[in-house]
Amino acid sequence: MCLILNIDTATNNGSVSLSMQGKLLQERVNGQSTDHASWIHSAIKEMMHAVSPAYQLHDVSAIAVVAGPGSYTGLRVGMSTAKGLCYALNIPVISLNTLKIMAHATNEEISSSQLLSPMLDARRLEVFTALYDKALTELIAPCAIDTRSKFFFSVAK
Repeated sequence: MCLILNIDTATNNGSVSLSMQGKLLQERVNGQSTDHASWIHSAIKEMMHAVSPAYQLHDVSAIAVVAGPGSYTGLRVGMSTAKGLCYALNIPVISLNTLKIMAHATNEEISSSQLLSPMLDARRLEVFTALYDKALTELIAPCAIDTRSKFFFSVAK
């Protein structure tokens, strides 16, 4: 049994989910980016008990956490929660990239000749972006790009 607790607080919509052998068992979503810290622990507890049969934290094999790019405060909330639980439970933490997750969500909808360039608002006229092929091979590493730059417009076409 490989029970994984997943944590994503990188964006406005934070989420926690529980999966086993790649299948989603439960999920909780928070649409208030300003209160991920006060929401996350109670959401994890509620979600663990909502699964039938109910699980305890010591049943978790690993914790996967989104490590960015994204909201600095949100990333700190998710990462500190994951690292604290992993340390207490003596289990591994799995770090995930926000942009690669976004690309993965749509990579089956494109042809092998198309590329994926997920973008996330970085504020101040910048976006976080990267470039992936259909196999999710990283062609351009995640970076922040000024939306007023010539490079942005040549990539956005």
